[in-house]
Amino acid sequence: MNGPTHALLGACAGLVAASALSMPAWQVACAVPLAMVTSAGHTSPDMDQSAWWRLLDRWLPDEALGESGPMRHRGITHWWGLVVVAGVALWMLAPGAWWAWALLAGWTSHLAGDFVFGANGGIPVMPWWNCVGLGLNVGGPTEAVTRAVILPVILAVLALRAGGIDVIGPIVDHIRAR
Repeated sequence: MNGPTHALLGACAGLVAASALSMPAWQVACAVPLAMVTSAGHTSPDMDQSAWWRLLDRWLPDEALGESGPMRHRGITHWWGLVVVAGVALWMLAPGAWWAWALLAGWTSHLAGDFVFGANGGIPVMPWWNCVGLGLNVGGPTEAVTRAVILPVILAVLALRAGGIDVIGPIVDHIRAR
């Protein structure tokens, strides 16, 4: 998944986190950009593509593993287990840290996006190996439709819902009445 699509998915994740935590409006306004910060770029799991990470990779002993080591792209930073560990630690140590939940939501959204998009295997099941995913083409037509139509609609629905306007309920009620 490309950066702009990751950012939109991160915004959606920020709104979901805000809704799940029943955040007041000012926290919702902060949660969305916070989730976007960790959903794309060098503050996301894609930090493994940054210059400092590549430098660190040269110094760590995983170079004997070649491209299959933990420091590779979609290696350890893309492992779902880090999200679980961070979520449990956050829940136990600082459950009221809404801003941390927003950051974690953005990171998680990145992994979800890379699970769906990425012809090279998705995300690792184990810390940096055994990748799984749907394998849709990054930058392909499905991602373009996701970025241009699907995610903006989801974002609008979530934003309206965060503002107290339910647009899904009436649609569901109408379908049930048929």
